Amino acid sequence: MKRTVTSWALIVVLFGLAGVAEAVRPAERLRGGVQPAKPFISVSTKPATLDLGKSRHPGVHEAPGALTVEVEANCMHGPIVISELKLRRRGGGLIPPEHISIRTPATGRFVKMTRPVAISKPERGPHKIVLDFRVLTGFNDPAGKYTGTITFTVTPG
Repeated sequence: MKRTVTSWALIVVLFGLAGVAEAVRPAERLRGGVQPAKPFISVSTKPATLDLGKSRHPGVHEAPGALTVEVEANCMHGPIVISELKLRRRGGGLIPPEHISIRTPATGRFVKMTRPVAISKPERGPHKIVLDFRVLTGFNDPAGKYTGTITFTVTPG
């Protein structure tokens, strides 16, 4: 019996939002003297730890609705991108990114994690993104708890 458990560390990278905010302020001042709130984006996940379940045999195992990404924003932002993910087992063992796939409404299908994957389209305001995972396990993957880190990058809008 194999058990795959993944702990997630979140890293949010905001590129260019400060430059966008400064570009907007002078125009807003001309229109009425009211200075807008500084743009912000916050990304979190639920649950904090992801249990991809147990596999009794090698093969493809799906975890639909396994993770929800909650985005709080007061400005337009570009796509949110997930970077490469590897699942490592303490004491040895690795499930490589080509054996991990992800599906969101933005992808419409399962996409291998060998390259960064855009999990959303450009949006404004708060929203949620549900992530489905598919993991391919083999005879050589030892049973145990696997951990990994996933990086979320928010691109400019």
